[in-house]
Amino acid sequence: MSSADLRYPRQTLWADYIRATAGVVLCGAPLVALDVNRWMALLLGAGFLLFVVFLARTALRQRTRYVLAADTLCADGPAGTLVEWNRLDRLKLSYYSTKRDRSDGWMQLAVGSAGGRTIKIDSALEGFYDIVERAAAAAEANKVELGTATRANLKSMGIAVAELEESV
Repeated sequence: MSSADLRYPRQTLWADYIRATAGVVLCGAPLVALDVNRWMALLLGAGFLLFVVFLARTALRQRTRYVLAADTLCADGPAGTLVEWNRLDRLKLSYYSTKRDRSDGWMQLAVGSAGGRTIKIDSALEGFYDIVERAAAAAEANKVELGTATRANLKSMGIAVAELEESV
């Protein structure tokens, strides 16, 4: 298997930049332009900080590229790290619903190998399915114990794991 260079799509990043900037302006402008009471200032300040963190996270996502290779997953960027598939010791696949009937939402994958930091990616990343498929195969080979939600989410993606077949 050759390596694949994966990034978050520009349109997803720009939408996040617009949301973050709007939040910073809407929460920050009243703090600067108006005389607000301390409770309102506290709420607006908390919102401002939240949107600043979201803006920084979006910039970090833009500057990070993921390299999927046969033996590793590398997050190459300001907070980069490396996951070695043959040393994989944790895998969690979560689904976050945006609707009550769970018909819409996104998935987040968290993987890590011994001695390394965890890489977290979400389903907006190009090649997300390929990474999840490779991570599931590594988890199976390394006999990593998978949680009930992770097994169910793998099944919903059509990814078969031996432990999944026995447990679900």
